[in-house]
Amino acid sequence: MKNFKKELARDFLALGSWVFFILVLARAMIKPYRPFTDQIAIAGIILIITAILLKNKYDAYTSRALILMFFTVIFYQDNLFAWFARLAFIGIVLSSYYLTQDNIKIIKGIIIGIITTAISYYLATLTINLF
Repeated sequence: MKNFKKELARDFLALGSWVFFILVLARAMIKPYRPFTDQIAIAGIILIITAILLKNKYDAYTSRALILMFFTVIFYQDNLFAWFARLAFIGIVLSSYYLTQDNIKIIKGIIIGIITTAISYYLATLTINLF
């Protein structure tokens, strides 16, 4: 049972991985869907800079998952999907705690995710208006 819990926790964290983040970005670029593509791309750049500056002092999975949750919920504009995305995010936070037991890193990850989301939303709005 313990292995099942760890495996499930890792599966949840995969939703906040760089691989999944890039997969969502690549899918958004196919059409392309602006400003969704711009929001995800700008957030990715900000997260790379943040990771370099903070050197693993926050939960990056939570940050990426929060950004993806927020922007995909806005993009799809569907209540059922929004509930599913919120539950998945809660699962990511709980999984991160289960695997790391580090509340401070998780809280920092959430804060960085919120700040990055706000900046990305604002900058993407500017890029749409400029181009």
